[in-house]
Amino acid sequence: MLPAVGTFHLFTLAGIPVSASPFYFLLLWMFAQGEDALGGVTWGVCITLGLLVHEFGHALVARYLKHQPSIMLHGFGGLTSRQRTGRDVEEALIIAMGPAAGLALGLSVFALWYIAMQLGHGQLLVSRPLFKVVYALLYPCVTWNVLNLLPLWPLDGGQLLRLGVMRLAGARRADKITHSVALALLAFFGFLLLRAGAGAYSWVLIVLLALQNFRALRGQASSGVVYVNHSHAAEFVAQAKQALAQQEWKEAARLAHQARSFERIPAPLLDEVWGVLGTSNTALGEHEEALSYLRRARPTASVRQATEACLLALGRQDELAEIQSRWQINSHGRDLGRWLGTALGFIVVALVIVFTTTLRKFFM
Repeated sequence: MLPAVGTFHLFTLAGIPVSASPFYFLLLWMFAQGEDALGGVTWGVCITLGLLVHEFGHALVARYLKHQPSIMLHGFGGLTSRQRTGRDVEEALIIAMGPAAGLALGLSVFALWYIAMQLGHGQLLVSRPLFKVVYALLYPCVTWNVLNLLPLWPLDGGQLLRLGVMRLAGARRADKITHSVALALLAFFGFLLLRAGAGAYSWVLIVLLALQNFRALRGQASSGVVYVNHSHAAEFVAQAKQALAQQEWKEAARLAHQARSFERIPAPLLDEVWGVLGTSNTALGEHEEALSYLRRARPTASVRQATEACLLALGRQDELAEIQSRWQINSHGRDLGRWLGTALGFIVVALVIVFTTTLRKFFM
């Protein structure tokens, strides 16, 4: 979306810094049009709250996974950035928890509103200003999160689509399918906007999204890492592992570097390369160099043992404790999978509630 140029820090919550772009206030101003001072403040506070709940849904999971997230509010909503990425299940969980958190807040507000309606025998037991607060909260929490789940890259739904297709067809085909679907949807939305006589903001958003997807489809921009399989690299890795088993440390490192020289080798194969390089250099006493490889390797038993040996030899026990904590998190792959299933299941239930209750009429 928008670059971070000119942003300023707002606050830090749970160790996650939150900043805003000046363009964000244009977004708030747009929703405040036609409102009095109180109405404008209501819309500004509610939209900001709705966006922050969504972004903190992403960011809190990313913080748990040690991805060091940060949040920026900009002219088209919010963006959670991270200093590192993780496995597919981690990425999918981080993505899914944003709309799950937003929908959870929206459904909670709707439930309170519905209970008030029932207690009042059909008459809403709140004043007009409070009803406007309910409306202003439901709009970003429900409408925006539902739209955000569309398979439209780079929205959350588009990112989940890409991760899902990657599991079945590989990264390159996943990119092609994801961006083709996005462009088809954008063309359809453009047709609807043309018939509805939409304003400039909607057209700017459509055009920017179309350009992003068009550039990615042509290979001028990347939506993620793409790996190409190399059988020769796999042969070098197999030979390197054999040399490692025979304690031929230098030969193992040499063969692993040969495998590493191939461009964009598959992630699992690259994990093995880092593991061989880290383990062999540890045995050779090159602890600093070994650590640079071990940090990138999958934390197998041999990688953990080599990492512990390096950090103890360098007297860095504090760093060892932090890495062991990260290993404990990464070992919970099944737990993350269950959390992901729960988040996706809740999203499905929330969507059913939205489209089968008065919430559907509320926004149509």
